[in-house]
Amino acid sequence: MKTGIFFRIMIFLITFAVGLAGCTEKVEEDPCLKTKWVSSKVLEIKPVVKVTSSNTLLPSGAPGSDYPEKFNEMLVTGTIMKVDCSDQISDLFNLGNTSIVRGLDIPAEIGTDDAYWIGYVVYVYELANDKDHLDINVTVKITMLDHQSYTCNVSESVYYPQIVLMPGEMYYYVLLDIYSDNWIKI
Repeated sequence: MKTGIFFRIMIFLITFAVGLAGCTEKVEEDPCLKTKWVSSKVLEIKPVVKVTSSNTLLPSGAPGSDYPEKFNEMLVTGTIMKVDCSDQISDLFNLGNTSIVRGLDIPAEIGTDDAYWIGYVVYVYELANDKDHLDINVTVKITMLDHQSYTCNVSESVYYPQIVLMPGEMYYYVLLDIYSDNWIKI
């Protein structure tokens, strides 16, 4: 009788151990949990563009076309989208065509000279993680006073610390500093 009870206890313990081993499957930790915020932030964002003067000479520049920040007209096209911590893309928007004429269009009052709003739309994004960001891709065409035109493509990933609250307002802005060694004469 003792052998039967011992045998039953051993079978029970082996079955329990095998069942327990099946329950201890290693679960990979979500890397986004470490950088997730306690609460998400919904931001109304307007993009701003500025052609930087630190780009010394445009390729093939002629007199009057030496410095890109002295453009006469600028055309900005592109897209803006959210990329979350796990690299999922959402909320892709076309920025449309923004035409800026120096002297006619009023610069954005953000404390930086010669910065201009890209369109008049406010884009709403919800960020919930340090690694959530916006990817902004623009094509900028500038026409100089001598009617020569140049173009460049700029892509930028913008994280929360780069998104600035507009002074005295409830919306934010993102400054795209257009500095490119790749201006192409067209």
